[in-house]
Amino acid sequence: MIRKSLLLGLLVLMGTSSSYYYSYTPLLMDRAELESSLAMVNGAMPIVNPGKLCLYGSWVLLVERYGGIHFIDNSNPAAPQRRAFLRVPGCQDVAVRNDVLYVDNAVDMVGFKVDFSTLTGLELTRQKALLPELVSPNGYIPSQYRRRNRPEGSEIVGWLPTSETSNSNSYYYE
Repeated sequence: MIRKSLLLGLLVLMGTSSSYYYSYTPLLMDRAELESSLAMVNGAMPIVNPGKLCLYGSWVLLVERYGGIHFIDNSNPAAPQRRAFLRVPGCQDVAVRNDVLYVDNAVDMVGFKVDFSTLTGLELTRQKALLPELVSPNGYIPSQYRRRNRPEGSEIVGWLPTSETSNSNSYYYE
């Protein structure tokens, strides 16, 4: 009898599952504002949503997903120091060569000349709409947020979680 009850209980548990996923809302920025949005901020900023990193000399350049680049002085690896932050809305990746940072600014690719001794910089080049739009962490852009359904001249520069949903016995996301 106990064996039958245990087997029945296991079968019931196997047939039920809960899937949790988040819905996301895009952070939008006007095209003109996007093009003037890069700004170097001296001093440490909190690391909240770290992404990729790039090493350049004694510097660690750490991406703050959708926010910008942390400049971390690693000349003393035992005590790295956050020195500055380059604000870049929509940032997810960075590369550097000859003191020029190549960074994605939402759909644009920007070349940004950096003086690492003073931590100042100047935008050199901008290739507009070179990159695909930022997709949500779920891997897609919901139809209500696609370019044709949002304000003209707006770009997606990030995503905010808005809700958590539970689907019982669901094997895919809608």
